[in-house]
Amino acid sequence: SVPMGCKTAPAPDAGFLEGPEKMAPQTERFPFDRAWVKPDVQKENYDYMVIAPVNTEYLMENTGWKAANPGNIELENSARELALYTEEQFREAFEKDERLGLQLTSQPGPRTIVLELAIVELVPSKATMGALRLAAPALGPAGIVGGGGAAAAGGRSSVAIEGRLKDSVTGETLFMFADRKESQMRIIDLKAVTWWGHAKDIIKDWANECVELVKTPKDYQVKERGFFTLSPW
Repeated sequence: SVPMGCKTAPAPDAGFLEGPEKMAPQTERFPFDRAWVKPDVQKENYDYMVIAPVNTEYLMENTGWKAANPGNIELENSARELALYTEEQFREAFEKDERLGLQLTSQPGPRTIVLELAIVELVPSKATMGALRLAAPALGPAGIVGGGGAAAAGGRSSVAIEGRLKDSVTGETLFMFADRKESQMRIIDLKAVTWWGHAKDIIKDWANECVELVKTPKDYQVKERGFFTLSPW
């Protein structure tokens, strides 16, 4: 088998989530670095879910990509494509899953939760950076890219996400999670390279993990995907 992705140090809080200090590792249930569930939340109270547009502002602003590459329209377009890809993968994972549970809807309303996601950190390989002629964000005070990137992730390609589920009527946060994963080492096709190409498989894993979480009982352990894949021979 070939390693797909691996755990790395948790990413620092990006600012997308309110009260992130409430989150902690909960490996008996969640496959993420940290998670928090509102103590009295009842899954049975919800039938529908809206997937909100994915946020990449924290990625572009807080980790310094925009500042390091001023006026780079291709990079900004790439961030929009990353947001759309993430939303599509989560939508597709929910639509393909045949288990009973939450159904996707496009409108907030009663018995509906909203899934809000943010890609908060992205560390491509040096080869990708060179191929795209991108400048790396400036090092933060601790010698970490943008205050929390490549150095914290061991200098390898990685991506980090933050997410929450909210009651669409009250706006109350019901669940929060944060996770960072390193991507597998692979040969880069320099003709088709993209800034966030290394994150595609990881984003698919996150989407499938989230589907499994909302469609299984609270005492069910959702295991982390993507550590290994079958060999092609």
